[in-house]
Amino acid sequence: AMNWAAAWLWIRVLQPDILHETFFSGKRLAPLNTKIILTVYDMINERFPDQYPDSDKSAKFKEIAVARADHIICISEHTRQDLIDKLGVNPDKVSVVHLGFGIASASDPLQEIETTTRPFILYVGLREGYKNFEGLLRAYSESQTLKDGYDLVCFGGGPFNNTEDEIIDSLGLNASSVRHVSGNDGKLASYYKAACAFVFPSLYEGFGIPPLEAMHYGCPVACSNISSIPEVVGDAGLYFDPNDLESVQLTLERIVSDNQLRMDLIASGQERIKHFSW
Repeated sequence: AMNWAAAWLWIRVLQPDILHETFFSGKRLAPLNTKIILTVYDMINERFPDQYPDSDKSAKFKEIAVARADHIICISEHTRQDLIDKLGVNPDKVSVVHLGFGIASASDPLQEIETTTRPFILYVGLREGYKNFEGLLRAYSESQTLKDGYDLVCFGGGPFNNTEDEIIDSLGLNASSVRHVSGNDGKLASYYKAACAFVFPSLYEGFGIPPLEAMHYGCPVACSNISSIPEVVGDAGLYFDPNDLESVQLTLERIVSDNQLRMDLIASGQERIKHFSW
């Protein structure tokens, strides 16, 4: 990879009219007569500072980069509003450009997946802090309907760590009902297609691509009703309050038990994904 000094020299040779900065830096890389575009994906560091060590300077570098940018792209209106509110940015300086989605290329065909005799609810990706995975575990554990009839399968994000194993054990759950799996995009696509429902319990998202992936593969979506998630999911999801375990529990029980509801959500999802493209 090119280091900062080499990049600085190369850009001065090129003398671009516009430079799109792709990371937050405390130093200006562009010549003074070059316009700077910056993309801000989320404001997680600013919303959840207690989840980051004091040595993490991301928020400070972001603030410096935002101040020097001539224009800023945000990936959702929610991120745009957070940026304006927390850093005092002129609203005219910020535009929204939604992300697209897409997994499972021709080189990653659908694959066999590890199956059990029970249907499953699918969770995808990282699980720390604001992802609210512990809240999901607690809601699942307090529902006899879910525990008796459905597995909770977690794809990606690394194997369960010691803390997660301890929480799972303390809630009376076991490795057969709460499972971690991993693989490439082809395997992920297979899990989306086989799941009874996809759950997205985050307390915050700058955008949130997994619900769109789920819709694409015909998997009904149950998701949080906060942050940018409703902006992305629209009318194609069944919503819950992620801070209310009973809300999460009742919503999951409803989505797994109502075949017509799932079919309606799948149909709505197929329409919703037409609004998002790279």
